[in-house]
Amino acid sequence: MTSPVLLALEATGSISGVALLREGALLGSVRVAHGMNLSGNLLYATEWLLQRHALTLEQVSVLAVDVGPGAFTALKIGVTIAKSWAHALSKPLSAVNAFEACATEMPVGVPTLVALPARRDALYLQWLLPHAEAVPTPMCEPAFVVQAELGAWLEQNTPSVIPLHAIGAPHAREWLAPILPNLVWRVADSPTPEGVARIGWHRFCTGEFVHPFSLTPLYIQPPSIHLKSREG
Repeated sequence: MTSPVLLALEATGSISGVALLREGALLGSVRVAHGMNLSGNLLYATEWLLQRHALTLEQVSVLAVDVGPGAFTALKIGVTIAKSWAHALSKPLSAVNAFEACATEMPVGVPTLVALPARRDALYLQWLLPHAEAVPTPMCEPAFVVQAELGAWLEQNTPSVIPLHAIGAPHAREWLAPILPNLVWRVADSPTPEGVARIGWHRFCTGEFVHPFSLTPLYIQPPSIHLKSREG
């Protein structure tokens, strides 16, 4: 019996990427600063990684994709590619959110704040508890928090234990340092494809899949699109 292979797609920020796992072990990954050609670079990176390991897309057993939150257009492209492949090839599909993908890279058993870029004046925030062989447990609801309201949100949601870890954007570390100076930080602008793959593998092992037609990105903040009024 062929060992199951998982292909993970990450496309929520300025650095996107793909990763391959076989039986839960990392085969390889590629990260791409995609610029203005995310779809093309993501497809090329996937093709290159598969060829390097003598695989085809048809030989992939399961797909995993980061559903956000993240940059609106990039997120939509990544999710659309994953949905299209899963439907066309009849492959199971695992949905991974960006908070989980970041938290799974952090030390086990230590509450971790994931702080990802949102608008210029805001962050996407969530506290999670990482586990060794499971998806990180959410410790509060994910939130879109503007800089002026960080103190109030943290006061209400921060666990009352020590130590506390954090992973997120460099400016998030700067904003949060005066409020939580003892956070142990790991700087990351976006989730890694390896993190997406690990969460996807956990969901594959437990049979937790989503139908391609029902998969939607996680939009905590509504997209910045305004329709013109028809009046006048």
